[in-house]
Amino acid sequence: MNDPFEFLGWNLQDPETRAKLRNWKAERNAELGILCFSREWSNPLLWGHYATKHQGMAIGFDVPDDDLYSPVKYRSTRMPTPVGRDITEADVDSLLLTKFSAWRYESEYRCFCRLDESIHDNGLYFEPFSPTLKLAEIIVGDQSTITRAELAAALGDQHPHVTTFKARPAFGTFSVVRNRNSAPWK
Repeated sequence: MNDPFEFLGWNLQDPETRAKLRNWKAERNAELGILCFSREWSNPLLWGHYATKHQGMAIGFDVPDDDLYSPVKYRSTRMPTPVGRDITEADVDSLLLTKFSAWRYESEYRCFCRLDESIHDNGLYFEPFSPTLKLAEIIVGDQSTITRAELAAALGDQHPHVTTFKARPAFGTFSVVRNRNSAPWK
């Protein structure tokens, strides 16, 4: 995660609470992986931050409309720390799904996966495609050098079932759009 406030959305001015929550965060990091999604791929900040300055790709998925994928809640201030009561499931959910309001441009949804049930390879964890995580489209960044043939080869048997196209900066707005002129993408 690139935000040092992840899972630490409570007011942590009390040193004891701060230490407990940092330990709780470390325990969650050891057991949970997070799949992070954006509802929209057209925001140029996403391309600048997560797609290597438009050289990368956005991967679109068909996911069910259920509780498996939860929207992030954006706040301008940290939440008050619960005092005088046990931590509830709602408290845990709020810690896992709250971010500072400046991240709102991400329109983020999250899915939590148990690391011990994920595919582990070279220190990285992967979640396989499935009916609840179905590859649907690949949007190639404007500055990407990958060719259609290279992308088709990488997709293998999935290729006929996945929509692929190149994106570009819009001409009249600050957004990224589908490039309707497919001729430049070889």
